[in-house]
Amino acid sequence: MQRLSASSMVFWLRDNHPREQGLKYLLGSHAQVMARLKGIQEYRQHHFDLNSKGLWPTLQGVNTTIDESYYRIDGIEEFLLKGAYPFKLKQMKAYESHVFKETYHCIASDKDNHWLQYSNSSNKVGFRTVVLIRRKADIAISDFENFIKNILVPALVKTQLLSEVRYQVLLPEREETKSIGNYHALLVLGACDRNKLQQSIISPGLAATWNAQSLHCDAILAHSVYQTYIFTIDGRPSLPQVKPEQKPRLEPVKRELPPAPARASLKKGTTPFPPSRLIPISGYGPEDVVVDAEGRLLCGVKGGRILRIDPEHGSEETVGNTGGRPLGLEVLPDGRLLICDAHKGLLRLDIETGKLETLVQYVDHLPLRFCSNASAASDGTIWFTESTNRYDFEQYMGALYEHRPSGRLFRRDRDGRVEVILDQLHFANGVTISGDQSAILFAETDGYRLNRYWIRGPHAGKREIIAGNLPGFPDNVSRLQDGKFWVAMVTPRNKLLDSLGKAPTFIRQLIWRIPDRWQPAGVRTTWAMLFDENGNVLLDLQDTLSNYHGVTGVAEYNGFLYLAGVEEEALLSLDLRAIDKPTLV
Repeated sequence: MQRLSASSMVFWLRDNHPREQGLKYLLGSHAQVMARLKGIQEYRQHHFDLNSKGLWPTLQGVNTTIDESYYRIDGIEEFLLKGAYPFKLKQMKAYESHVFKETYHCIASDKDNHWLQYSNSSNKVGFRTVVLIRRKADIAISDFENFIKNILVPALVKTQLLSEVRYQVLLPEREETKSIGNYHALLVLGACDRNKLQQSIISPGLAATWNAQSLHCDAILAHSVYQTYIFTIDGRPSLPQVKPEQKPRLEPVKRELPPAPARASLKKGTTPFPPSRLIPISGYGPEDVVVDAEGRLLCGVKGGRILRIDPEHGSEETVGNTGGRPLGLEVLPDGRLLICDAHKGLLRLDIETGKLETLVQYVDHLPLRFCSNASAASDGTIWFTESTNRYDFEQYMGALYEHRPSGRLFRRDRDGRVEVILDQLHFANGVTISGDQSAILFAETDGYRLNRYWIRGPHAGKREIIAGNLPGFPDNVSRLQDGKFWVAMVTPRNKLLDSLGKAPTFIRQLIWRIPDRWQPAGVRTTWAMLFDENGNVLLDLQDTLSNYHGVTGVAEYNGFLYLAGVEEEALLSLDLRAIDKPTLV
């Protein structure tokens, strides 16, 4: 069993710069470095509410008030480490002088730290406090350790009001840090809300320890946590990469898939492929395409630019830039654009002004790793997907080789609240809303299926498969109209990839380590399918002779179907008027 240890960094931001500037740096480049340090098993940032006066009840002879005379703290960084202490302090890059005014490094002894996480999913952590404790000078270290481990922490756990109890009994402080910290224990307490947490620290069980608290403690300072961010889980960074990184380790699971249907081996669809025309663009990899109210095409390309193209004349303009990697798009009724950015999260762009705002970047304290596609309901609710929370967009094949479901479906209410609706999805992708707004339709690329999740009516909260065991990989879906929607099909099913679900772990890990240029490639094809809301196939358009392949986005407008491909430098226009069958209007 691997030995783990704990460490924390108390930090004070410089007061000659805006606090928001320092926090932005902490959440950005600083977190990118810290989350990827060798030896980190888990890494969190807790940012404090500077208006908090302290949550701990008043105790005789104990300082529990955070007042103006107290050296107010901005937050802490919390680490779970593999081994006793696998990296030196100077290697942590935590003392950037332009951000930190002061830091205080708290190291827990190997035997005196513990992270306890309850598994009661109905009692999620919605509020936290970080409690810094200083012992009385006349109390022996061994007596203080016994008080923390065998009296205070058990009393907190027994309240059954807390979702999370984490503690560290700290090693004796160094001389150079005594003036700024001098703490001897640290607690991180989490509850479903603030009220439950406050109930826990004034509960009868904890009140029974008040005399012991007064005897052992000089100060108990309970800081309200404004926000917690989790940047490393189980040794894996949760942040999207900002520069090419080494491939993370593959942790495959066993999965047996049904045999692919006969359609997967065919090179053409049941409908003759219509005339096509390339629409060149000035960027690479338009992952999705949508149409605005005036019939102009919108797509995002590598580097972050959002392009608007006249499909008839080919004229192009840049209307915004996310600075990340835009994927799924959705035009809102007011003309603004929803953008799922793999690096930045869920964004909204005012096309007329170029103003970009972040709607969702963190869910349940975790950064969105691979925000994929979104759709907005008429009441302003936004439904969106994350393909996987284990792999970056640039390394998406890891999720397919692993066969471990790690995608999610979210709902963002108009007030900004975000809820995880479904998790453990097989590469959640395109999403749209049914015509009567009663259900969400979404694709699972690695599940080879289309799903319906009911949000109203007698089946509300129920998920069902409307089209399963598809012949290829479904990606983005078009905005549903007239009871029909298009699905971009990237490539046909791959027998090797399907069979890898049963292959030994080491074989998949070896394949994953092969350079990308030698990885098994999908069939080059142009493919889109039209479905109704019940999953029936209405049109099946495929052509392997086209110069366009790997279709990831699709939109129809005024008799034409527009395709986007994440490995192309163009969009493709198909003339549906040449098809002697009814299509979307």
